[in-house]
Amino acid sequence: MARSSAFQIKNDTHVYIGTEATMGTAAVAGAALTELPATDFSFTELAAGGQTLSVAPFRVGGGLTQSDDMVRAQRHDRMYEISVTFHCNDTAVKRVLLNLIEDGSGLAALLGSMPATTLFKHDASNTVPVSLIFMDMGHAGAGTDMVFRSCMCTGLSFSGSIDSDGGMVMCTATFQTAYLPTGTTNLTYSSTTDVSAMQTMFNMHDIATCNINTGSDEALVLYNFEINIERPITRVGYNSSSNFDPDGYSLGGYEVTGSLTVKRDAESLSAITEDTYFSLDIDTTVYQILAPKCIIDQASINFDDDGLKQVLPFRATYTGATTNTIISFAGASGDS
Repeated sequence: MARSSAFQIKNDTHVYIGTEATMGTAAVAGAALTELPATDFSFTELAAGGQTLSVAPFRVGGGLTQSDDMVRAQRHDRMYEISVTFHCNDTAVKRVLLNLIEDGSGLAALLGSMPATTLFKHDASNTVPVSLIFMDMGHAGAGTDMVFRSCMCTGLSFSGSIDSDGGMVMCTATFQTAYLPTGTTNLTYSSTTDVSAMQTMFNMHDIATCNINTGSDEALVLYNFEINIERPITRVGYNSSSNFDPDGYSLGGYEVTGSLTVKRDAESLSAITEDTYFSLDIDTTVYQILAPKCIIDQASINFDDDGLKQVLPFRATYTGATTNTIISFAGASGDS
């Protein structure tokens, strides 16, 4: 085979989330696609990238070598992982949240009753799983895409710092799929929402309010924050006659954790009272994150030269009825 001159570079790709109709079938050419304003990404290599080896034990009595029957590719439990870091904006975040919590419009909220969909079965109608499409990332380079079908988001993180990345709040979405990814010739998708349409970003310099409330509002001077929404997925079964496709997915429970780094002062003291819940409100007047019921998980101090900082790790929960909110995200005026 002749030497190939093909190659791939990250700054020559576009990353899209495609809406699927049937679990196990990639988004088709007419599907709705949303571009993520990606700054970095990674994914498991296709084919043997998701393959581990299972090795039989040596036998007694001099059997100190391995035959090919003793070393087998283990494909029945493989999972492929994809990670995308992107600028936080309304359209991109809500498309990821639509996959993660099944709410991607208005004041998108994780409720105590979620998820709404619990049955994920191969070859059944289901619009929750998504295709992740990396344009021109196939092995042949330009003109070929990497396509990961029926992906489920297992985690979305928000992170922002006043003194790095221009204050831009960054998101990292992690996805997994049990389906074999493919490299395919570029498809022409008829309905796309591109980065060029995403004009307003979430920036730390625009934060107008960072309040905690244990009974009354306490205004915090916020230096940086991180919030993580996570839930695991597990593949169910396998079909050895069809690329070891899964029979379905099983979903695990949601966990919402985070951390605030704020100026250590009389206001931050209210957040560290023992066994006390508080509500959190981070608001730029355009973007807003609300967590109505949070509790501190071991506060600490940063002894920095520019003043002591209070570090507030927390966990968010719901209270009362399962229809109540754990965390919500708004990204357009009027949503909240």
